[in-house]
Amino acid sequence: MMAASDYCMITVTTDTLENATLITQRLLEKKLVACVQSHSIQSAYRWQGKIITTEEIRLEIKTKVSLFDKIKMLILELHTYDVPEILMFECNGGNGYYFKWIEEETIP
Repeated sequence: MMAASDYCMITVTTDTLENATLITQRLLEKKLVACVQSHSIQSAYRWQGKIITTEEIRLEIKTKVSLFDKIKMLILELHTYDVPEILMFECNGGNGYYFKWIEEETIP
């Protein structure tokens, strides 16, 4: 059995439901991820010298650390932003059965 640190959650924000859906579907079709959850959020950030406040969609992606580079490349290819948020957080612990499920639903 793999260790908890072999699994991760990746967060990505995007500006439209269409882009969020496209990214989600491609990741699932390619078996790069086991699960993607999406949430509507309010974001405030600095961009090109201005403070921006906007609605965004946050994706929380459950997968294996070993697939991160492939996932990042696919997101960069499909994303509408010039500089998309793509953050990876390794798991420090969790439900072993959940990790087993991630393992079974993703490519080796």
